[in-house]
Amino acid sequence: MSYPDLRLAVPPEVQSPSTWDGLVDQSPQGIFYCREWWLDAVAPGRYQLLTVRKGQEIRAGWPIVLAKNSKVPQIITPPLTQKLGILFAKSTAKYSEDLANQHKLIDELIEQLPAGAALAQNFHENFTNWLPFYWRGYQQTSRYTYVLDNLSDTGALWDQMRPTTRTQIRKAQKNGLRVVETDDLEHFYRVNSKTFERQGLATPYRLEFVQRIDDACTRHAGRKIFMALGPDGRVRAAIYIVYDAQCAVLLLSGGDEDLRGDAAGSLLTWESIRFAATVSRRFDFEGSMLRPVERHYRGFGARQTPYFRISGMAARPPKSPARHFIGRALRKAARMIDG
Repeated sequence: MSYPDLRLAVPPEVQSPSTWDGLVDQSPQGIFYCREWWLDAVAPGRYQLLTVRKGQEIRAGWPIVLAKNSKVPQIITPPLTQKLGILFAKSTAKYSEDLANQHKLIDELIEQLPAGAALAQNFHENFTNWLPFYWRGYQQTSRYTYVLDNLSDTGALWDQMRPTTRTQIRKAQKNGLRVVETDDLEHFYRVNSKTFERQGLATPYRLEFVQRIDDACTRHAGRKIFMALGPDGRVRAAIYIVYDAQCAVLLLSGGDEDLRGDAAGSLLTWESIRFAATVSRRFDFEGSMLRPVERHYRGFGARQTPYFRISGMAARPPKSPARHFIGRALRKAARMIDG
């Protein structure tokens, strides 16, 4: 398949961070998951946009989503939303000053959380400073996604793949597989559900939920559904990607267990990347922590990229973190001597 280059010759003007959209546009942690239109689709009426302002400008923001029907407030990452977390406005300060500002901004945002709230949320990979959370007693788990940072040269992307992945793509083409676009969301959902069925699991989201996301993406960003068809016309595999000018995300995929083994998934992923190169700057595979899926994504030359999952409940921070930890260490040493 061939795709016209739909990227703008001149990047759109970045809005001032005086509005929420302006912050998302400017922030290194900004991604479409943080947009209100996405949050309206995945968590209608259950999200808040926490902000810290200086004058008219938003210096930092945090979209939080509250779980349904919980006796205590629970801040979650909603389904099909890989990451949210804190966004900082772009900074030109020296590193040491920027880090100090981040500490202060994070503290101010944590203070705005609902009283007694339990947190379990994935943060953007460009959020790298979780120390203020640590000082308050939160925990952090590192997770991984796989990212192609630069889609400007598809020839280079092809060359950086593992040879076995290129062989799989050629095998699929030789076997007569072809990739087509479709708007048939219900058909896609059936193929996607087969991935869970073969594991004996129920699909963790309903068609109506995916439809809300599809409607929102169609109105506010972009989405493509690709299917790989065999010579017999039957669907081997399907992929759903969401994109804007900054990033394309492999949101959902699936395949037919009875028709596996013909490398349809590799061909389909490559075609998705080729399309993404005409509309976005980078491609995010959205994981995975599962070994077979990780191996598949790594084969496309994607960079392993860590991000934080921060969880727990806030505790009041010590007045001086350094004094607190030094004092605790001295007390422990004294007990060892006494014992």
